[in-house]
Parts: sequence; structure tokens; C-alpha cells
Amino acid sequence: MARDGSQQNDRTLAGKTALSGSSGTLYIVGTPIGHPDDISLRALATLRAVSIIASKDPRETQRLLIHHGITATVTSYGPLHRQEKVRLLLYRLTQGQDVAFVSDKGSPVIYDSGSQLVAAAHHAEIPVKIIPGPSAMTAATAISGFSGDAIVFEGQLPATSARLAHHLSQLRTEQRTLAFYVDPGALTRLLKTLAQILPTRQVAIAMNLTTKHEALLRGTAERLLKEMRGVPKKSLVTVVIEGDGAENHME
Repeated sequence: MARDGSQQNDRTLAGKTALSGSSGTLYIVGTPIGHPDDISLRALATLRAVSIIASKDPRETQRLLIHHGITATVTSYGPLHRQEKVRLLLYRLTQGQDVAFVSDKGSPVIYDSGSQLVAAAHHAEIPVKIIPGPSAMTAATAISGFSGDAIVFEGQLPATSARLAHHLSQLRTEQRTLAFYVDPGALTRLLKTLAQILPTRQVAIAMNLTTKHEALLRGTAERLLKEMRGVPKKSLVTVVIEGDGAENHME
């Protein structure tokens, strides 16, 4: 069973990032986006071997570790007191301890926390290694049927209808495939806006990939609005949109 290694922030560690002797290694570890067995053997070996695992969502990470029979110390790397947590993890690394950083799902740093920790490790000349894994963006693009040769990924779209319409208007002539993470509650608004601004563009909606609730819907935004039923609030939704003129480049 995983252990929660969270502890009080130690402000005395501030500035103690100079290497003393042999430092540890910071491992950026990709974890499954859905099915817990979608994880590499190297990732499992790394999670077993490191001194501590820093996680955006320790509860989600603990469930993954328990599934694979891994005992590890897990600490929170949440949004609160981020600078202090970076200092603490850097201190552990400078003391020779290996640290793994994971997100709740998928690849860390890809529209997720972690870039501050990675940059700080590089600045302190601490080795950083990647243990690659799944990503909802690449998985959704792969099954969308649209080109993956060039992809524009912007994380999430603007929250308000006016800003969303303005943003999508700027993408009318974008020839690259577009990919976004979408909050389930904002999906209908997105499709209505797409129906107005990009009415002929083909759209793929990938939901809860690699889980028993996996679903993929394809068509124009207007068609999807007619076909789509209610989307559960906790669904993980990725929307992929074909590039402008894509039908003219298909072989």
C-alpha cells in the first residue's frame, strides 16, 4: 500500500539547491489515462525504485500503485505552496534521493503541473529523465481519423462564449489538426460555436479513452449536437478538429 509522504513545508530549505556530492535524478513518469494496465514496465520499475513520488493527485496515484502492488512514499504536488514544494523536492534530490513526478493521469507537464519543478531541476544541474507514457491528446488524435502530421494543441479553450467564438474564428484557415481538452459542461457550447464558425469541419469527440466508458463520436458539429446525449461530469473529453482543406490532401 502506498504511504502518504506529505509533510509541512520547510522554509529553511529555501535556496539549498546547490549540488553536494552525487545528486538524485528527477524522473518524469507517464501514467495511464484510463486503464491502469496502460503503463510501461520501465515506469513501474521506476515507481518502485525512487525514494519519493510527487503527485498532482496522491489519491489517484495511490490507487494506481495499489493496483500494481507497489509500496511507495507519495507526496502532494498540488496548486498550494508550489514554490515551497519545489524547494523541498530539490533538497531531497540534492541529498541523493531519486524523485518521480507524475500527474493524476497521462503525461506530466502536457497541460498539467510540473514545468516549474523540471525547470528548477535543470537550473540546479540535477539530471532529469523521461519515462514516457500515454497522453489523451495523442490517443484522441490517433483514433480521430485526422492527420497527425502537424497538430495544434492548446490545452483548454476560452471559457466564455464571446472569447470562444473569437478564438475559433482565428482558426478558420488553420490547416493543421486541432486538439483541445474540454470540460464536459462546456462541450455543448463548443459544438454550437463550431456549428456557426466552422460548420463544414469534421470533429471527433473522444471520451474516457481506455476505460469501459470509452466513446468516440465523429461528424460535423451540427450532427454531433443532434447525436450527443448527456456527458457525465467526471468524463475526460478531448476534441479533435480536422484542419482546413484536409479533405483535399487525403490520399
